[in-house]
Amino acid sequence: MALEAQACGLPVLYQPVPGLTEALGGTGLATDFADPHAVARELDRLRTSPGLLPALSAAGVANAARFPLSATATALAELGRRLA
Repeated sequence: MALEAQACGLPVLYQPVPGLTEALGGTGLATDFADPHAVARELDRLRTSPGLLPALSAAGVANAARFPLSATATALAELGRRLA
């Protein structure tokens, strides 16, 4: 869902876990969702930092383009064939 959101130009806050960290890196804002104060800080930062939203939007769109849905569908179909 994070990459789909980025493809739509939305900024992404994410829990820094393996997979998301590699896929999103600096194109999203990593935060600890178990800490409500950390989430609130990042949301406030999005609201008050001039240029942050457009920068994350542009970076996210470019990042999502690295993972085209057609390539994912092809890889999943191939995996299905190998497992059958």
